[in-house]
Amino acid sequence: MNWFVLSLVCAYFMSTGEVLSKLLMRENDEWTIGSGIILMSLPFLVPLVIGMDSFPLSQDLIVLIAILIPFEILAYYIYLSAIRIAPLSLCVPYLSFTPVFAILTAALLLQERISPQGFIGILMVTVGAYVLNIERFVHHPLAPLKAIFKSSGSRRMLLVALIWSLTATLGKKGVLLSDPTFFGVFYMLALSIPMAAIAGWRIKRHTTTVNLKGRNLIWLILGGLVTALGMITHFHAIKLAPVSYMIAVKRTGLIFSVLYGGLIFKEEHIRQRLLGTCIMLSGVVILYLA
Repeated sequence: MNWFVLSLVCAYFMSTGEVLSKLLMRENDEWTIGSGIILMSLPFLVPLVIGMDSFPLSQDLIVLIAILIPFEILAYYIYLSAIRIAPLSLCVPYLSFTPVFAILTAALLLQERISPQGFIGILMVTVGAYVLNIERFVHHPLAPLKAIFKSSGSRRMLLVALIWSLTATLGKKGVLLSDPTFFGVFYMLALSIPMAAIAGWRIKRHTTTVNLKGRNLIWLILGGLVTALGMITHFHAIKLAPVSYMIAVKRTGLIFSVLYGGLIFKEEHIRQRLLGTCIMLSGVVILYLA
């Protein structure tokens, strides 16, 4: 399976994970769901490395993961909080900026070049972000642009996009130092420890409520499954393609997120936001072809 197909499959799994996370956060907080989904992904991930002949673990890989974990925890928390407080169809499309930022981080860390077509792609992504808030245009011509900074969910997703552009670039270095499957599993194991510790500390201090019974438990199990599948397809795809290209194709999951927002959460202005998302994805395609 080539990197393009793997990236599309990853896009679907990650988008579905966003929906399950939002459903779960109706009765749970970000730390509970973040750690819960990561822990639930491990039963699906760990068996993938049990039969490996050797574990490509090195000092460089351990140092790299130690650098990655704090950034990943911060981004994951901000990401889940944005999903919780803002409409899915409005905040998630701002993740389209990840490949834009990845062009810069990959250029610095992996010496990837930016082509003239890449700048056109960046412009298209920016225009798409503007159209996402086009319903506010009736108030002021610059209202949609201002809304990007006035909406807390949008601001948070922009920050997540920036952080994830860095972790995606460093993640590729980790894959090149080891193996896509091994790195994905080891990375999730390392990430689960501090995430579970933080969630456990909050529960012990009674600063959060936990409801993972009934349908919530089913959603959590499904969340763990799609997260595991998304993680494995992500690292296998990113090994085969430049970081910005892979992340660009992965962002086609935005279409699923907008559709999920309208169908499941009955969010408004779906037509306008779907149009904005399509424009953003046009820029993503240009970035891919650059």
